[in-house]
Amino acid sequence: MAAEGTQQQVEVSRPELMKAISFGLEAMDRVYWSPTLAIWLDRPGNDVRAVFDGKSRPPWWVSANAVELVVDAMNLAGSSERDASLETLYGLWKDAPARLLRMAPELKRRGQWSPSDEEALSRRLARPPGRGGDAAAYYTDYQNEYLDDSGWWAVAWLKMYDRSGDPKFLRTARTIHAHMAKNWRPDKGGGVLWCEDEDKQRPNSITNTLFLILSARLYSRTHEDAYLGWAEKTLGWMHEAALYDGTAVVDGPGHKGDYWSYNQGAFVGGLVALYESTLRRGYLDEAAAVAGTVLHQSGLVLPTGVFVEKIGTDGDATLFKGIMARYFGQLVEVLRAAHSHPEVADEIERDLRASAASILAQGPAPDGLYRAEWQPDGKDQRSNFSTQISALIAFLAAARL
Repeated sequence: MAAEGTQQQVEVSRPELMKAISFGLEAMDRVYWSPTLAIWLDRPGNDVRAVFDGKSRPPWWVSANAVELVVDAMNLAGSSERDASLETLYGLWKDAPARLLRMAPELKRRGQWSPSDEEALSRRLARPPGRGGDAAAYYTDYQNEYLDDSGWWAVAWLKMYDRSGDPKFLRTARTIHAHMAKNWRPDKGGGVLWCEDEDKQRPNSITNTLFLILSARLYSRTHEDAYLGWAEKTLGWMHEAALYDGTAVVDGPGHKGDYWSYNQGAFVGGLVALYESTLRRGYLDEAAAVAGTVLHQSGLVLPTGVFVEKIGTDGDATLFKGIMARYFGQLVEVLRAAHSHPEVADEIERDLRASAASILAQGPAPDGLYRAEWQPDGKDQRSNFSTQISALIAFLAAARL
């Protein structure tokens, strides 16, 4: 819990942060990027054979956050050095045939190809899109059965649309929005389902906050009232389901005290997106109020101002703090522009700077990747793709202020 009088403004310079972002992106690509597949893999070594065999894969929703990170970093630096890579990624991972046809020549070049592979390739290319004969085009246009995965990709490609103006990215965001909207299920408790699999058909916070962000941002870019309607409906459902319990945002309806940091960030991000698309001050006031309780009551911020993951850092959770930093940083920028809630903006800025300074003080692991925990006495010393993205997002959030 953040305590009064325990923080001072942490001095961490923008040039220092920009240098760390640049080096951090280079390390991330060096370890995980596959030039053949134009995406990051879940293990070092560009093992295309393992991907073809289904034994390795891109860390899917994490890669969407990496795309958003790269777009934000290029925007801040005034760079275009990774635009071509993102364009290739978009084209290859939009549908399966493009990926398969890219892998075969590389495996042949490596001497890792056999007649049975040729037969397998032909069968897979001839297979119609869908799951179990369903006509829905799963794994095309960044849609799959996990609606939160789809939401992360929609938000990322909408940012690429903002950067490039290329309408294909907007079309993908629209397609994913429609995919999520059709999974709004009042019979399952309301809201967008987390997953379409029968044993996982329940709504949760992150899926619906992503849908809120996406709906509000699509409205601001298209001025189509239906998107604003979805954003308002989603926020109304979140209020009715009491996902924000007065202290922080829980993981899903009926959950108690399970405060993951990314749920806080994404909810604040949804309120900010609604404010930006409507200029209704109430949304900004609510975002500031939620952020204030999260800072002081959720247990997600140490007295030093450093962000922590209270429940643990297993699995996907190593990325969560960075997502909170991203959206809290956006809140600071909007509060400053609106001359609103300066005390909340000041406190968030101090915390973001403290978090970034603490990560920098510890330094990266020998492979150039930052560790799971940001505080000096953190016990989890793992470094991986998710921990790297999380740290770099924190650097970006601090550098923008």
